[in-house]
Amino acid sequence: MKNISQISIQRPGSEARIQLLQGDLTAIPKEYAIDILAISAFPGSYVPIEHTLIGALYNKGIIVEDMAKNKEIDLLDQLSCWLSKPLSQEEQERFNFKRILCFEPKLQSNAPETIVGNIFRCVNMFVFNESHNIIAMPVLASGNQKVPLEKMLSALIDAAVFWLQSGLPLNCIRLVVKDDEQAAKALPVFNWAKQQVEIKKAVTEGKVTAVDALKFLEKNRSSPGTEENLKIVEFEIKEAAQKSTATRDVLSDRGPLPAAPAPTAPTVSTPLQVVDNDFDFFISYAHKHAPLINNFVDELKSKKSSLNIFYDRDSIPPGGLWIKQINDALEKAKKVLIFLSPDYNNSPVCWDEFQVAKLLEYRDKKQIIQTIYLYNDTALPPFMGIYSYMDCREGDLQKLKDIIDKIIS
Repeated sequence: MKNISQISIQRPGSEARIQLLQGDLTAIPKEYAIDILAISAFPGSYVPIEHTLIGALYNKGIIVEDMAKNKEIDLLDQLSCWLSKPLSQEEQERFNFKRILCFEPKLQSNAPETIVGNIFRCVNMFVFNESHNIIAMPVLASGNQKVPLEKMLSALIDAAVFWLQSGLPLNCIRLVVKDDEQAAKALPVFNWAKQQVEIKKAVTEGKVTAVDALKFLEKNRSSPGTEENLKIVEFEIKEAAQKSTATRDVLSDRGPLPAAPAPTAPTVSTPLQVVDNDFDFFISYAHKHAPLINNFVDELKSKKSSLNIFYDRDSIPPGGLWIKQINDALEKAKKVLIFLSPDYNNSPVCWDEFQVAKLLEYRDKKQIIQTIYLYNDTALPPFMGIYSYMDCREGDLQKLKDIIDKIIS
């Protein structure tokens, strides 16, 4: 196994890495040992087909079908994934990984961002543990599930960059291709992603303007391997460019613009600090309960009209940029009210909101989540049930009104 490229992700107090490796995931050498091996399968199907990772593991004595019968954590209903029990100590020393995370998407899709969202919903469930620091995976869903490798790899990197920068407590995510043919396809895509991450970092550090960064992306988009931009990274650069343009407009209104720097001098953007009001509350709920939540918000505002509340997410389009935009809104929230119910538990959108809020808590070491039990859920995951909750079952509006003073205080 060899490391053929690497992206470094800077975050407060630490550095994380995304690596592109070439090698055999059933023969991981000790120096590349990992905690979790992520694999994908068709729902409930663990047939050891030749040339698949499940088949290769079977040939080495790791039978995924047997592991599936005795799972450590089963989230197939909610997130289409499950986590195996630890391998035996002898197996861990032989294979250099500890557990398998199996991802079984119910609906096959050619939209990589949808598949990636599900993968990271799974990963986020299992990494808040000091013994889970490194995860490796093939370019999931690019084999029998027929998603083009280039598209899937770009989407995987984009999501990995976002979650690592957001504070996902992993030290390293390893994306593994098995042979020279896959490496030849993957390396240009990976290195283009690396360039995008580095130019975004340069924008953040003021070493290049966001406008020039966008020009760079457009100029190089047609080169081999650069057809797929990192959507979240590009979105962030565009945001910075818009703020930079707004700054120029403000300066223009005040008088002549300063002279441009000499051509040899570095151009440094000075983005306008657009200060939006913080949200007092971000309300996370299943869309089915919108009428009840609307009544609750009306009651909340009647008690204190000055409250700034985010609860209408309809203006945020789903897709690859959904998670970035919901993260931006949650970043501004002083408190996140989460309305638990079976419908909440079964909503990928609600899981995104819950997991981003949990990462913000983990990163900032500050409690922002308050759960409100709206409807009884016999399948409530421990991940959500660890919080002290206010009991308003079964959708009792009077109980919701009764907790408002406590919430405001």
